[in-house]
Parts: sequence; C-alpha cells; structure tokens
Amino acid sequence: MLAALAKMHIPQAAFRPEKPLAALDIRAQQDKLSRNFALAAERSFLARFVVLNLIGAALVGAAWAEDLLAKPYQADTSGMCWLITALFGWGLVCCVRRDWQSVRWAGNVLVYLGMVGTVLGLIMTVSDLSVDKAQSFESFKQVVTAIYIGAGTALYTNLLACIGYLWLGTNAHLLARQEV
Repeated sequence: MLAALAKMHIPQAAFRPEKPLAALDIRAQQDKLSRNFALAAERSFLARFVVLNLIGAALVGAAWAEDLLAKPYQADTSGMCWLITALFGWGLVCCVRRDWQSVRWAGNVLVYLGMVGTVLGLIMTVSDLSVDKAQSFESFKQVVTAIYIGAGTALYTNLLACIGYLWLGTNAHLLARQEV
C-alpha cells in the first residue's frame, strides 16, 4: 500500500511569493507601521486629554450647581479674573497643540497674575479707606464695602490663578510628563 502511494504523483504545493523576497519593500512596510502607530498615539493623547479635562469640567459644573462659579467675576471689579480665565483658556489650547513651552509660560504667568491681583485688591482696599474725624454709620458702611471689594479681588484672583495653574500643570504632567 505504501508502494502504491509512493507511485502516485501528487503535485506539491510550493510557496511562491508574488514578489521575490529580496524585492519586498521594507521601507514601505516600516512607513506603514509608523503611520499606524502614530495614529494610535494621537488617538490615545486626545482620549487622555478629553478624559482629564472632562473631570475638570465636572468640577466646574459642580461649582456652577452650587452657585459658586460667578462669584469671582462678580466680586472682582478690576477685570483680573477675566484676564486669568482667558489666559487659562489659551493654555488649554496650547495643551491640545502640544506646545508645552507655551503651557509652561501660561502657568507661570497665571501665578504672577494671581499675585498681582492680590496686591491690586489690597491697594483697592487701602485706597478706599479714609480717616475721617467724624465717625458715622455711613462712613463705617463705606469702609466695610471697601474691605469687601478689595478682599474679593485679592482672594478670588489668587484662587482662580491657582486653580488654572494646577489644571494646566496636571495636563502637562499627565499628557507629556512635563513640569509647568
């Protein structure tokens, strides 16, 4: 039986590549792989950015639900809170663009703007205080109002600047392992 099988001619299936092995384009394969990996890296960066900032947006939403979101802007008569918010927004745009040097610059400027807002609030407080010989209830109300306005500017600008710095710093650290 084995002899009969040996006499049968069965054509052997041979591996014949469409191109000879030497002619395969290694560069094209490497380019295709690198494009696929780059696309996957881009998607993972955007996914991490979205998740990280959705957490921050949820905290902002919680502050809005507790009616705390508008207080800094209402208390600050100097407009520093709006400037800090605009700079923070620009810093987030720089995070999306992966411009880590600009993110670092925006974070540092946020800290300085918070300090400037604190000093500005103290100046506003002191400049509105006056030393009158005649002490009346109306002058007392004016002093308390000046302290309230100045302290609101001082504290809220510092608070917003610190929050913005931490938010940008967290983005830079978790997305690019950069320090702000």
